[in-house]
Amino acid sequence: MAKEYNYEMYGQPSLHTLKERKFNVYFSEPDSGINKDTGILLLIAGFGGNANSNVYKKMRNTFADKYNLVTIQCDYFGWEFMQGANNISLNVNKHQLQRDFKREEIDYIYRDKDIFPRLMEIVSNNKINLSAKENLKETLDNYNDMGLIQAIDNISAVISVIEVVKDNGHSFNENKIILYGHSHGAYLSYLCNAFAPSMFSLLIDNSSWLFPVYLKSNRYLNSMYGNSLLSVEFEYLAKTLEYDEEILFLPSLYEKLENQCEVICYHGTNDNLISYKDKVVLNEIIKKFRYNEIDNDKVDNKVFKSTQHGLGADFLELFDYTINNYDFEFKNTGNKQNANVTYKTRKNKYLVDYSSIVPVLHLERK
Repeated sequence: MAKEYNYEMYGQPSLHTLKERKFNVYFSEPDSGINKDTGILLLIAGFGGNANSNVYKKMRNTFADKYNLVTIQCDYFGWEFMQGANNISLNVNKHQLQRDFKREEIDYIYRDKDIFPRLMEIVSNNKINLSAKENLKETLDNYNDMGLIQAIDNISAVISVIEVVKDNGHSFNENKIILYGHSHGAYLSYLCNAFAPSMFSLLIDNSSWLFPVYLKSNRYLNSMYGNSLLSVEFEYLAKTLEYDEEILFLPSLYEKLENQCEVICYHGTNDNLISYKDKVVLNEIIKKFRYNEIDNDKVDNKVFKSTQHGLGADFLELFDYTINNYDFEFKNTGNKQNANVTYKTRKNKYLVDYSSIVPVLHLERK
């Protein structure tokens, strides 16, 4: 059974406040130990997932032993605001409810201040839809930035684990460092590859968007309670802040990059967040990009269960499918170093500085 570890490390501060912050890193190594053929796999969860989700714990341990990998994840910047609804304000008042429910039902709902469970108990028997808003409590110190700092955290996690491995006297295959992400996690994988362009050898993309949709529109989580629908709205702080679309939009970012990483992309024909017709444009921009369009004929109810966003994919099966259906050459050519990376946009100049080993992102406004 794979050996599990976790630790806390310093992360890049928010670009808005520069307040010191830390984040958690989790990794597993093969039960048989680390050798010159061992690779590294960075798993990046998207909205609704995190490093402590059961499926990700299973992936870290399963892939470590099955594929001789050190598997890594982290609690990247703002991850806690990307989960399910847990602190909502209902868009409802007693006067509105009086139009739909009997007096004894109203009295039951308002028996004490904690009305939510009794309200949902009553509405579940009726076809009444409710809306609510999540109280996110983001601050400029800590928020879901959906981009730059989240990517820097993930790169930092990989580099710090590599340093741990080397400090313990192990060598590994530095040409076998893999990114595997789902939805926003896949999007962050592209950012990681762009900010550390000599580090990663393979990127597996399940349903990445080209740009974080929730920077322009709000996120909604819908849950059924019997016959009723509860729709919870998430409005992220990053949507109200200034951002640089040129660095965050993958086509414009990758036009500035000579890509060295193999990319295997899976995208559904009924994805409601990013159309496959828009996604396929990466085929013309990114060198070593392989596009797999998942339509109804490719839904096998094993790896792919739908053609919608995320493909209803079994995350473990999708990784197995990719490794077994492509011929990857992870030839160990020895030690690799990360050089500083600079990107210029119409708004800003970005420097990813590796002089202290882990990256620091510097932003210079024009």
